[in-house]
Amino acid sequence: MKIREIKVREHIESVRKTSKFRSRPTPKPQLVLTGLWLKEAGIESGNTVKIQILPDRLVITA
Repeated sequence: MKIREIKVREHIESVRKTSKFRSRPTPKPQLVLTGLWLKEAGIESGNTVKIQILPDRLVITA
């Protein structure tokens, strides 16, 4: 099993997508997964994946 480290980014929605009643959009954590290692793991472009949320863990299943 290979272990990959991915940095969690901060995502801020554009002003157009946020409610006009909020003064500032709320930053949200974002993960971006790219690479041939996804294909090697059986995850192809266009596929749907399931993400199981556990304490301190995300499990991605193709």
